[in-house]
Amino acid sequence: MIKFKSLPYSKNTLQPTITKDTIDFHYDKHHKGYVDKLNKFIEGTPYESLSLEDIIKKSYISKDTKIFNNAAQIWNHDFYWDSIRKKIIIDDLNVNELDKNKQSENLDKDILMQNKSPKENPPPGDLLNKINEDFNSFEEFYKKFVETGVTLFGSGWIWLVQNPNTKKLEIMQTYNADSPMLHNKIAILTIDVWEHAYYIDYKNDRLSYLENVIKFHLNWDFAKNNIKL
Repeated sequence: MIKFKSLPYSKNTLQPTITKDTIDFHYDKHHKGYVDKLNKFIEGTPYESLSLEDIIKKSYISKDTKIFNNAAQIWNHDFYWDSIRKKIIIDDLNVNELDKNKQSENLDKDILMQNKSPKENPPPGDLLNKINEDFNSFEEFYKKFVETGVTLFGSGWIWLVQNPNTKKLEIMQTYNADSPMLHNKIAILTIDVWEHAYYIDYKNDRLSYLENVIKFHLNWDFAKNNIKL
């Protein structure tokens, strides 16, 4: 039995970027639907005793499409909800007071100086250094991440991943339910670019959805736990 994972925040936490109406539909209908269907499909089969990750890998190899699609979509959605967080505005913080907030928000003076975008949601300093190293700058990472999402044709996901061989950060697209774990990549962060993730709030304006999520809502604390620095 695969559990329907609870959201890591209340449904209105991401407003106005992602409204409660969207989360009601996205989480309670789509995400829960994948869990319900998968549990129905695997009941009484060898899949029933496996972890979600093992179900994904086994069904992918065996080409059990309906099991793979639902299992991978559950994993992707679990990862997506963890990849985003409440909007953090540091523009109003006094730079001299940042040390007091560092523990709770992972902010410091160096981040403000390096990020050059004080209204945005900056990564912690060591992760920011890694992004600057692998993408030349945070601004280049931002542009590439947005572009990767906008240019994904149809439904899928965009990911910040790490190559386990080179240790470098990379950006990749996956279509439909596909996942980095099937391509020897370590998932760091993801954004859902299926239309149900943004259509209620943005209609067909995927660009604005991506810009708002990437600027203000990426969960860099979660990312830091996934990366090998």
